[in-house]
Amino acid sequence: MPASRGAVSRQGSPGRFVLRCAMPASRKWVVCIISLSLALLSPAAGVAETLAIIGATVIDVSDFGTSETDIDDAVVVIENGTITAVGPRSEVTIPSDAGVLHAEGRFIVPGLTDGFAALNNQSYADAYLECGVTSIIAVSGGRRGPLATGLELGPRVSRLESVGDDPGTVAEYVAVLEGLAVEGVDVVLLMYELEPEELRTLIQRAHELGMATIGELGRTSYAEGVTAGLDAVVHTTRYSLGLASEDMAGAVAERPFSNDLESAKWRYYLWLAELSPHDERLREYAAILASGGAALMPTFSLLHLDRAWATNPWKDPVARLLDPTDINAPADAATGRHTYDADCQVAYSAVARAQFLIEEAYHRAGARYLAGSATDVWGTMPGLSLHTELESLVRVGLTPREAMAAATSNFTSVFPNWGRRGEIETGWIADLLVVTEDPRTDIRSLRAIETVVLGGRIIERAGPPESGRDGLIVDRKALVPPPEAPPGIVAEEITYLSDGLRVKGYLIRPADDATYPGLVYARGGNRDFKPITPSRVWGRLARMASWGYVVAGSQYRGVAGGEGGEEFGGAEVHDLLNLIPLLEGEPGVDATRLGIYGGSRGGLMTYLTLAQTDRFRAAVIRAGVSDLISWREDRPEMDEVFSETIPGWDTNRSDVLLARSPARWADRLSLTTPILILHGTADWRVSAQQSQTMAAALLDSRHPFRLVLFEGSDHQLNEHREEHFRLAREWFDRFVRNREEQPDLEPHGD
Repeated sequence: MPASRGAVSRQGSPGRFVLRCAMPASRKWVVCIISLSLALLSPAAGVAETLAIIGATVIDVSDFGTSETDIDDAVVVIENGTITAVGPRSEVTIPSDAGVLHAEGRFIVPGLTDGFAALNNQSYADAYLECGVTSIIAVSGGRRGPLATGLELGPRVSRLESVGDDPGTVAEYVAVLEGLAVEGVDVVLLMYELEPEELRTLIQRAHELGMATIGELGRTSYAEGVTAGLDAVVHTTRYSLGLASEDMAGAVAERPFSNDLESAKWRYYLWLAELSPHDERLREYAAILASGGAALMPTFSLLHLDRAWATNPWKDPVARLLDPTDINAPADAATGRHTYDADCQVAYSAVARAQFLIEEAYHRAGARYLAGSATDVWGTMPGLSLHTELESLVRVGLTPREAMAAATSNFTSVFPNWGRRGEIETGWIADLLVVTEDPRTDIRSLRAIETVVLGGRIIERAGPPESGRDGLIVDRKALVPPPEAPPGIVAEEITYLSDGLRVKGYLIRPADDATYPGLVYARGGNRDFKPITPSRVWGRLARMASWGYVVAGSQYRGVAGGEGGEEFGGAEVHDLLNLIPLLEGEPGVDATRLGIYGGSRGGLMTYLTLAQTDRFRAAVIRAGVSDLISWREDRPEMDEVFSETIPGWDTNRSDVLLARSPARWADRLSLTTPILILHGTADWRVSAQQSQTMAAALLDSRHPFRLVLFEGSDHQLNEHREEHFRLAREWFDRFVRNREEQPDLEPHGD
């Protein structure tokens, strides 16, 4: 029986075994079924003392993610927990007694490190490994609780403890530091009470003892700290204290952990939120941080739930391993958001927006990064929050490879005595991940983990049950085409899973067996007003399918007999996102080539979708709403719809409208998705000003787009119907079908 992709086989051994992966490569999570009487993947057992992984691409993350010496069709040989050979298949000899994992078409990256995280129980450990986190720097005490010990299985743990929380003398601080070293502490967090000379002494002594240093400072400025030789500094909101006045920084140092919005800490946070990204102080301070040598650990995930594009973490497959009562300030299970009062939520959201603008300046100045999630404070979650951290690093400008390096090899480069882990190199510890999608082009592909190897041993991962996979079609019924339907097109009414709900939609495609790119159709209207009807299927969606595309359209949850309820730009955005795995699972669909079309409210849904994914190679938006705040002024009668659909409408109108107004945060939309905007100047439902405002915002954020205004045309562009469809087809063919490169947006020409 030949070894297949995703299988481990023993060569030359009578006790042959096979590990089969029960989910195809396009799936994000893998369920493993083991056939053998041997407990192959128990904590104390691995597939073999010698393991060879064959056929994958080994991704290079060295030199802070600037090196690109990847190895295609590689062989990685692991013996007794150490990598003993790495290279092209043609150059590496596979030991005769090796267990073989065939990984053709896969990608190998080092196991991930979370540089600032809690480990409270076995469930946390399981969640880390499920998400590919093979090492953590463990933070314990206070809101994070005690460090769990004696676990059956979990990531490698490097202990972190702090010095300088309370006033003391330099001799007292050094004595505490030396005691921590004796206890086996690997990383010391140097804190607010330390004066400059005390900090310098402690950094020097820590390095002599082989300990890494992270700064969270108050009485010493961060400029002095990085000059003194700190290895890293943590939390954007903390290491940006260098932008504040001495008085403000000193007041924060007095009470650094207050949750009172009137406290010095929160006055500083809100001052930071008002700081212009063009402020000269920011540019100058960014240069200081970047040149000082210390790596930055932003901990974006602390504020992830307060960002417009955040999805409900409890809908993620790994969440079923966790108990919400273990998490500090967990997200609400239904909404995926915090349950702060209105004033508090406004404050947190303001700081969340500011963090990205500030960190973009630090990155432009040349800062280097380490990835830490700050789990489990403010709703952060083990494993999952490190992935949101990496995705946030990419949002501020790091390449996916640089973000991967921040969670792998950078720790070896930055921290003394970290050990040989974080790269796929001969002689390094064999902690690695096999993923089914290419994380060099999309950092979210790091979630597509097929195999976790910890110290040379394959770790059993839970994975979701196949029956509950989002995007899975659970019912389909063929539609009978009317006489006027485009020839050669078939259509089905479908029911598919989205966040565990059964949602209604349609799937339309050419009738032959060829492979076509895919289009997602975002309907307009709300609830039962303007749903997708069979007449619309055959009049509009089938027309798009006739261009040579497989078209998937959602009714959104709660419509046409589907489960759940609409939120007018809330959770039903997931209903569009979950059409991506739906199309991935359909035969004859090239899911590497996807486009999205939305009209009216569907245009708004398209913008909101592009804030959460860069899987779409192009978008076309007709008469799209882009700013609910100004649209509400134009259409006050929409208040009734909003009050009936938007959660939190009665208590938090400004925030829920802002979260649904992409024209006010257009910089968050996927820059790799060119947008064609079409609008009629005689549209009374959605003023053409909505598209003009969005176009201006896209121009400011250097997003590729084209705006076409049709003179005297209505909401449906009826006066220019054929031109509208022609332009849409040309846009999709250009960027989706033909994969044309994006236009050069840098100023150029004569």
